[in-house]
Amino acid sequence: MMEHFTQLYPFGRLRYSQSTFPELVTDTEVHRINFRGKRSFRLQRGSCGAVSFHQEHPLLGNAQGPLTTLLARATRHYLTAPAALLAAIRQELQTQAGEWYDFPAAAHTMWWKRLHAHNIRTDLPRTGGLILSGVPIPVAQAVADICAHYGVETYGHEPPIRISATPPDRLLLIGRSHVIAREFFVSTLCGGALGKRTRVRRGPQKLSSSGME
Repeated sequence: MMEHFTQLYPFGRLRYSQSTFPELVTDTEVHRINFRGKRSFRLQRGSCGAVSFHQEHPLLGNAQGPLTTLLARATRHYLTAPAALLAAIRQELQTQAGEWYDFPAAAHTMWWKRLHAHNIRTDLPRTGGLILSGVPIPVAQAVADICAHYGVETYGHEPPIRISATPPDRLLLIGRSHVIAREFFVSTLCGGALGKRTRVRRGPQKLSSSGME
């Protein structure tokens, strides 16, 4: 399992990277990690940090879904405290994203940036309007509760139910670098941190959430 790999090698440094793989230096070996079904990646050569693998994570919220849209319902009322509502929504989004709020990820993975702040104004309840677009359902529900507290009625578009035969997306983190993809494959390079680039294959070993082949 990929989780087992990251337990064996919990820390590493990116010595080299391309659009389809990084090379990871650990305390004892150097590994090449190929990936398929890439959705998002940011690999900074020379960066180092903790190595971890995730099936559930805030950065996967956009990739795994389902996502929904939150809108204000048009009524006869006005919003008396638009600035306070906007601040409360932003605080909730930051809380939901946690430490990943400022993570340098691809824009399309950062659902917490999908607040239509320009619509949060005094006449929002009169005209209706878009508040959030393309966010996980629990996030939309939390923001809907905040809007209700400020007297703004909301509704959402239920996402269609999709059945897919493709493997779900997974997240590999190496410090502040990341890859979101469907499958990961690892081969080991000889020589450790200072060794040559001659490749010694162990497999290749397919490491995924379902096991090792």
